[in-house]
Amino acid sequence: MAVGSSSSSTIHAAGAATAAASEGEEEDNDDQLVVAMAATDSSVPRGAFFQPRTPEDHVMVKLAEWIRNLAQCDTANGKPIPSVTVVASGNQETSDIADKALDLWGEHSRYRRTRSVLVDITAVHFYSRLLRAQDILYYILRELEKQESELGKRQEKELEKQEIQHIGEEGNDTWKRHHGVESEKDIWRRKRGEKLENNMEDQVPTEPIRLKEDQAPEEPILLAEDHYEQILREVFPPGTKNPQELQEEKSIGTLDITKLQEKSSVKKLHTAADKLVEDTLEKIKQINRKIYQQLKIKGIMDKITDCLKRKGDDKLFVILKLDEDYVSGWEETKNAFSMSGSIVGALMLTLEENRDLAKDYCFPQQEPIDYSVRGLYRDIVLELANKHMKEDSTKTLLDILDKCKQHEFCMKIFVHALHANPKRSKKELSMLDSTLQQVSDNSMDNIANKMFKFSYRDLPNEYKSCLLYLAIFPRRQPIRRSTLIGQWVVEGLITKEDWARKIKSCLIGDRVHAFITKIARKRHIVEKRLSHYLARYFSIFHNLRLHGSDKIDRFFQKLYEESSRVSLIKVLDLDSCQCFGGRNQSYLKDICNTMLLLKYLSLRGTNVKHLPSEINNLCELEVLDIRETSVRESATTNVILLKLKRLLAGRVNQSSGLSRTKISSVKVPDKVEQMVNFEVLSNVQPRNNQDLKDIGKLWQLRKLGVVIGHKEKHLRYLLGTISDLHDCLQSLSNTLLSKIPKSPPKTPKNPPESPKSVPETPKSPPETRKNHPETPKSPPETPKNHPETLKNTLKTPESPTCEDLPEVILRDWKQPPKLLESLSITGTTQRGQLLRQLTKDDGELKLAKVTLPRNKLKQADLKVLANLPKMVCLRLCDEAYTDSKLTFSKEDFKILKCFLVEGSNMTDISFEGEASKLEKIVLSSTSGLESLSGVEYLEELREVELKNSNKISLFNKAKNISNVTCCHTKLSQDEVQILVKIPRMHCLVLKENSYPDPDNHLILNKDSFPWLNVLIVDFSVTTKISFNDGSARKLEKIVFSFTKENFDKAFTKDMVGTLSVSGTETLPKLKEVEFNGDLDPTEVSGALKKNENKPVFTYNKPEKQYQEAGKIEEKNDARRFASFWKRGD
Repeated sequence: MAVGSSSSSTIHAAGAATAAASEGEEEDNDDQLVVAMAATDSSVPRGAFFQPRTPEDHVMVKLAEWIRNLAQCDTANGKPIPSVTVVASGNQETSDIADKALDLWGEHSRYRRTRSVLVDITAVHFYSRLLRAQDILYYILRELEKQESELGKRQEKELEKQEIQHIGEEGNDTWKRHHGVESEKDIWRRKRGEKLENNMEDQVPTEPIRLKEDQAPEEPILLAEDHYEQILREVFPPGTKNPQELQEEKSIGTLDITKLQEKSSVKKLHTAADKLVEDTLEKIKQINRKIYQQLKIKGIMDKITDCLKRKGDDKLFVILKLDEDYVSGWEETKNAFSMSGSIVGALMLTLEENRDLAKDYCFPQQEPIDYSVRGLYRDIVLELANKHMKEDSTKTLLDILDKCKQHEFCMKIFVHALHANPKRSKKELSMLDSTLQQVSDNSMDNIANKMFKFSYRDLPNEYKSCLLYLAIFPRRQPIRRSTLIGQWVVEGLITKEDWARKIKSCLIGDRVHAFITKIARKRHIVEKRLSHYLARYFSIFHNLRLHGSDKIDRFFQKLYEESSRVSLIKVLDLDSCQCFGGRNQSYLKDICNTMLLLKYLSLRGTNVKHLPSEINNLCELEVLDIRETSVRESATTNVILLKLKRLLAGRVNQSSGLSRTKISSVKVPDKVEQMVNFEVLSNVQPRNNQDLKDIGKLWQLRKLGVVIGHKEKHLRYLLGTISDLHDCLQSLSNTLLSKIPKSPPKTPKNPPESPKSVPETPKSPPETRKNHPETPKSPPETPKNHPETLKNTLKTPESPTCEDLPEVILRDWKQPPKLLESLSITGTTQRGQLLRQLTKDDGELKLAKVTLPRNKLKQADLKVLANLPKMVCLRLCDEAYTDSKLTFSKEDFKILKCFLVEGSNMTDISFEGEASKLEKIVLSSTSGLESLSGVEYLEELREVELKNSNKISLFNKAKNISNVTCCHTKLSQDEVQILVKIPRMHCLVLKENSYPDPDNHLILNKDSFPWLNVLIVDFSVTTKISFNDGSARKLEKIVFSFTKENFDKAFTKDMVGTLSVSGTETLPKLKEVEFNGDLDPTEVSGALKKNENKPVFTYNKPEKQYQEAGKIEEKNDARRFASFWKRGD
């Protein structure tokens, strides 16, 4: 089921958050791991995650498969050669495919004596002339001679130049054409776009060549016996009587002429014998003509073979770029190609207008490769049908795709539904086909509505409920997987919390949101009276009496008045609500006193500062999220919630790079050993060794994020805990502090229920500070447990060691966590290396993602990771690596798919042809990086992300980059020129960048971004973008977003939030333009009306109601139960 707009998956993937916190919190921060493991983990049920390729990638995959098979087969003399056709939409596409095919053939035939030749028929052949077999062979010979002349010796080239000087202008042109050299006149005509006038029959005499006396006789041209047989079959097709049979008919006698003469209209006829002679002579002429024609073709083929042999080659791969032209006699051409066995295969490139002829070019018979959106989904549908459908529904499936009218969004919904349940009956598909037939206006909205209903009806009931649940979230806003799954679980919609693990986040497009909202309101999942700006905060089926104009404070005021309804709510998600300031702090206490059945409480990003002791009233609570808050570290000490599964804590600060630096954590609950249902503990700090031992008894714990000291005793108990959890732990994040702030006094085992029992952290007396001079001195107003104090303690030892941990630390270590997939280690130890210990027994480990901030590693240290069998993501952040050069040696990181590096100390990264599966590289604040050698060998590299790093020039040699993201980058003119020339880039994301023009003006000139499909621009300062004629010829969607949050105060007010876009009317493939934020769309909407495609323009004003609904003023009165007393009256 697709839940986004037509391009939502591409845009969301390109604009998704980059590498996230390294502390292993429950937040969906494993975006690289998600993408990487989607292809390697076969444990995910089929249909749970499906993302189709782009049309270009689809064509390249199919072409590579065909060329690979072609390179492995041997063609016999006289046998038909394999051939295939690619149907594209334009000349540029066929040119790009031809170049890629040449590269692919070079890769797959590098160890064989073969050569390839590309013939651009449109450049050398008259449009008005028929394209015959001999013409094609002439052009092939010409290209081979041209290659031969370019590879010849220098003396031969000099001799040719001298000969050219003695030839007149017309003779010069003729000589050049004959020898495969383009004349000046031809060059001039080609630049004007005219066809070259090559009369090939003038170049090769049609009459037999008479040899001079001093000229050695040439080998006679002979045809093979089967060629003569073929000629006779053509002259005497099946059913034709041969001369012997005609002779036997003479016995019948002459015709009765007397009877024929009786009819005045009948002419005098010859006798049967005369007719026989006449027919025989005509047949002999036909045979002579065909033999002569085949001898001419055989002569050219012999020359082609001789040309190959002179360079030591045996086989030739032919690419014919036909475009608008077509082969008039393909059967004859195919026979000519197979005449000598020299041509191993042929690739034909043509345009949509010649689709009917394209299938005839294919041998063995097959459908041509379709370079279009419809072709992509057509192949996917047929593949699923062939694998899973018992009935032959091919025609019905193709009819359904045709009725989608090239709307990718509709085709994507259908393919997703088919992928989830491919065993469809023919009757079911026929009903859908009939339903689509009834759509009269063929509009996208109507077709999408029918397709969506088909997909929705097919879902299981639990999936329907999960889909409709999305209606409570704002449209076009990313929804975290952990948030969504956690709420689904506590609402009882699903039971498995690892459901849909391969999806990081999702967003709901306008069409889907409208559809599911309509159904959700009918089923009372979303209350009709409730403002959809408030709906995301509450549980479904709550029946709260709130109006559309109410804010969240109205809910708090009615907590006691509507206690019967409020008590049934299971989910309260107050993410980013600023509703607990000043006197409003009591609202949290009211929640704990009234919402006793609450299972999910998120205070993330709110202005809450403490947890009341009444939090323990929430006996059913399973998820408590206090991330990004100012809650004190001791606030969790007295928490005892026996059903709690997830405690998510800690505040992080986004640094200039991609890594995040922790600045706070919370204490492990005092009675954590009793809370046996824990599955996630995020960013907690044990007060003593006993806390670590107690955590080791939580045998359902999947994710652990812990902050400890770097000394031996700390590591010993941590390793003991990890060893105890070896059967359940999947994610471990460990931060090593060189100084641990002093813990507050340990609380009693039975804390009082009063909120006053939560101890405040005492200030250290002066004499204590004197006795501990090693503790950094803090300003009087900053307590030792303040977040800034903790931030300052994130320091590592001066000289980290790379040795194994000593035996005293390994005393409690029994076995490694065999299920561990994600590991993050921040900081280093005093003795030994924790990373080395946790990655031993690499053959059995499932470790796939490693993040190493501030580890001070060297080249040799990475060996412990290089051979991990499932290692797909490596992130070196914030002084993680200290050597100036990083080398991926042979056999290292065989399946690595994502690599992130941050820091300016590294100058050279070399791949040496290894890490061949790498798909994404992220560079952050890498100002010192000067060389990225071997990037040209990374065939799978598709995505590059630069943050505060203008190093796009390092990827100049990369071949297959399709997605580029630039964040906070100052692009020079040279960098812009490299960026616009990236050959296969489909998606470009520009976030808060500056451009070389003084007015922050990005100008796209002719031939810029030849493959770009999607352009996303996020900005907060004045930005100008101009599309000149001929730029971004394939651009289909543009998204402009203005974000005030990113506004830099260094800019003046008149520079904020202005956007100037020009030239959109020149974009030939533009389909959609989207504006988000406080922008003036007048200029762009006016220009779009001039575009022939009539692109869809969407203007999304900032929906401030979502933010405003959660921002409330401090209440004026201090009466806690105002509504309650009123009701009592």
